[in-house]
Amino acid sequence: MIVFVWILLLCGVCQTSIAQSPYAFCRPELIHYTRQTYNAYHQNWGVAQHRQTRFLYFANSKGLLEFDGSSWRTYELPGKQKVRSVAIDEQGRVYTGALGEFGYWSPGPSGELVYHSLADRVKEKSFRNEEIWNILVTSQGILFQSFAFIYRYQKGQVQLLQPPGNILFVHQARDKLLLEVLDKGLYALNGDRYTLIKGSEFLGRETINTILPLGDNELLIGTERSIYRYDGNLFRPFNEQLNAFIQQNRLNRGLVVGPDLYAFGTLLNGVLLTNAAGQIRYHFSQKNGLQNSTVLAMCQDAEGNLWVGLDKGIDLINLNSPIRYFSDNEGELGTPYDMAQYANNLYLGTNQGVYYKPLVRNDEPFRLISGTQGQVWDLAVIDGELLCGHNKGTFKIQGSQAQLLNSITGGWVLHRLNRHPELLIQGTYTKLCIYQKNSQGRWAFSHTIDGFSAPVRQLEEDADGTIWVNKAPNQGLQRLRLSADLRRIEASKEYSDADFHGPAVNLCRIQQRIVVTSEKGLLAYDASSDRFISAQSVYPWLGATARKLFPVSGAELFLLRQDGTLSWMRQGTSPVGDIQVKTNEWVEEYENIVPLDTNYIAVCRENGFALLPRKELPQLVGGAVRRPVIRSVSVVDGPASNYTFQGPAPLLSFSHRQANLVIAFSTPYYTRPAKYSYWLENNAETWSPFMSIHQKEFSNLPPGQYRLHLKSNLNAEESTLAFEIRPPWYWTAWSKIVYLFLMGALVKLFYQLHLRRVAVQQNRIREKLEEKLRHQEEQSQREIILLQKEQLEQGLIQKSEELANSTMSLIQKNELLVKLKDELDRVKARSGNKLSGEDFQRINTLIDANISTDQDWKLFEANFNKVHEQFLKHLIENYPDLSQGDLKLAAYLRMNLSTKEIAQLLNITHRSVELKRYRLRKKLDIEGDINLSEFMIKY
Repeated sequence: MIVFVWILLLCGVCQTSIAQSPYAFCRPELIHYTRQTYNAYHQNWGVAQHRQTRFLYFANSKGLLEFDGSSWRTYELPGKQKVRSVAIDEQGRVYTGALGEFGYWSPGPSGELVYHSLADRVKEKSFRNEEIWNILVTSQGILFQSFAFIYRYQKGQVQLLQPPGNILFVHQARDKLLLEVLDKGLYALNGDRYTLIKGSEFLGRETINTILPLGDNELLIGTERSIYRYDGNLFRPFNEQLNAFIQQNRLNRGLVVGPDLYAFGTLLNGVLLTNAAGQIRYHFSQKNGLQNSTVLAMCQDAEGNLWVGLDKGIDLINLNSPIRYFSDNEGELGTPYDMAQYANNLYLGTNQGVYYKPLVRNDEPFRLISGTQGQVWDLAVIDGELLCGHNKGTFKIQGSQAQLLNSITGGWVLHRLNRHPELLIQGTYTKLCIYQKNSQGRWAFSHTIDGFSAPVRQLEEDADGTIWVNKAPNQGLQRLRLSADLRRIEASKEYSDADFHGPAVNLCRIQQRIVVTSEKGLLAYDASSDRFISAQSVYPWLGATARKLFPVSGAELFLLRQDGTLSWMRQGTSPVGDIQVKTNEWVEEYENIVPLDTNYIAVCRENGFALLPRKELPQLVGGAVRRPVIRSVSVVDGPASNYTFQGPAPLLSFSHRQANLVIAFSTPYYTRPAKYSYWLENNAETWSPFMSIHQKEFSNLPPGQYRLHLKSNLNAEESTLAFEIRPPWYWTAWSKIVYLFLMGALVKLFYQLHLRRVAVQQNRIREKLEEKLRHQEEQSQREIILLQKEQLEQGLIQKSEELANSTMSLIQKNELLVKLKDELDRVKARSGNKLSGEDFQRINTLIDANISTDQDWKLFEANFNKVHEQFLKHLIENYPDLSQGDLKLAAYLRMNLSTKEIAQLLNITHRSVELKRYRLRKKLDIEGDINLSEFMIKY
């Protein structure tokens, strides 16, 4: 309550300071909510704010509207009636009234409001035809009022308080309940009793629409045609001027909005804001910005701002902010590019000319100065003179007159030279111009600077006296060194990089240093390296999203960001918040902030300007704002499950098929746009950047525990939402235990199978090894046998050679012996009887004894059998009729001996050998075409 009173006092101070200033014609900001915004019907019959949540509720013809600062919801009555009234008690219960219906709304299981009707407790049948136009929360209960009945709801009971006649509205003022009874007067309701207030009978013939406290003891009685003040004894007319306005426009609602501030809503001409004396401070109507001039309801919120329910839409009058606005709703003045206060006049330089308004007469409109029609770029008050840079040239403005000083077109910017304070330098469409004072001490055009020709949109002078120019359109920066007499360019350097082209490039001077905004961020000129570097290293307090900088004094500056938000700061310190100006009403590429005097700063807008009190700049960027509220959680692409929260959210649980969630959030603060940063614990590692969003979708969240952390740019305090995604039934803790058991069993089974497989594999390997060893052994045996065979063959070959050698020796021996015998016979024949016959006989006998003896044959047979492995044995087994001579012949034939050799061995003739061969063929039964020697060799 203390905070609320403080806000009201602050609003009163703000209103008073503005009202007493020369800028009283500037009004508080109007914020519009159209039916397309809240998605319901036009008419809004009542407004109330929830004390705990700060949400707004509206009695709309479609139903009950709920606004949380970000999103709108519509709750329709079960019978689809128009909601005519709304009120909220201290506990936060929302009451509404309609045709034949009244009741209350409270959060249901899912958090959304659910309606509970109290109409079934009303016994009067005629009540079904009555509209509940008014609901009052009193210490005696909740009053529901139609034009015929008053019902009190208290402790769960509904009681009829039968009025003494037809009534209009019950009003509560100074803990009193007052109501008008038609044709009777003003009554006070005390408990169940109605008491006529003396002297009020004349009010029975009027329509009392508001009763408000005035001062310490008085009341304001507002009727449709007039306002009276009542001191407890007498009723007297209030303010004559105010009553004249009420007489014409029909008063409908009244509200106290500050210690010295009253709001009156009319049916025909909008809202009036007056002081306690009835003097009009502000008038809001459809002509100057209100959506509609018929006021059906009013409510002041916890921040001190005024909500207006209209016959067509909802409007918010931002009384809490000290910022005031002038809006050219009719478009008569054009778009302001510059402003100036001079000689008690306020001057606007627009695209249509120079307009002025005397500040001593708030009711006078802006008027065009003759001869200044066209585009105005610059207004500058220098040494008591107002100079105007114009499309046609440069003018001097005096009062309502304009005098042309220079016909060079396009006076874009005009500055005093720091090193030559007696001179001015101006950038135009084509030239740089120099001004100096004439003999009368007035500014006059002097000359142009030779060696330069380009359009100059911005210029600055650095600490060395060098002139920096930002050329247009998009021609980059140029640094100029002027001659000592300032008549020519001695040296210049262009900075034509891509960074210095485009509408984002703006030139200014911060702490005697040249600074440029660009699409890549803020750049500062480094004289030691003659290049631009990132300004973050020089001015970290400026941030990285600067769009334009406006130094307004040696220690203060305004920072305009890329997204259109505006901050104020003292140089060297970071901004503490944003100024509550609309972000989408800047004059694109020509944004301008103008110090008017020591008290006020003006911000040029598309259709007017905003007025900032200098003394209240710290308040503009500060102020207490509640932390964000997590409003709802909805399931996307899964089984429907939606939760809405009126306060702190409980722990939520979702199934694995509800893993796509949309979480909505809001900040119940209605005059400053909120940006949000979030961090989903167990899903992300860092906070998101601040964004202008009011909901966030999280997709495909795996099962687990989560906690959403949320904060806004208006309050660093976090709001949290804890929830879980449950695993599927087949992935719960018990299922995991079962799976673990099954997995252990499977592992054991697989292990056993593995052991068996290993055993089988080992057996196979062993068998393979054994088979391999067997094969190797067999191979070794074969190799041994082969080796033995080779050795045997080698021995056989050797034996064969020996047999052949021995056979040849026998043959040669027998041949020799035969030759000796023959020679002996010739010798005997030649000698006749000279030699003894016995000697010859003895020699012949010796020779015969050594030719083919049986001993030789046995030796031959033994060697033969060694070579030809039992050839003779097999031959005898197969042919038992063979004689010893046949066997000898067969052996000789197997050795492939010739007939001659055989004859010598057998000591017979060739003919005898052939005869033996023939006999052997017959015994063996060999055909005549078969060679006997070959047969024996193959046998």
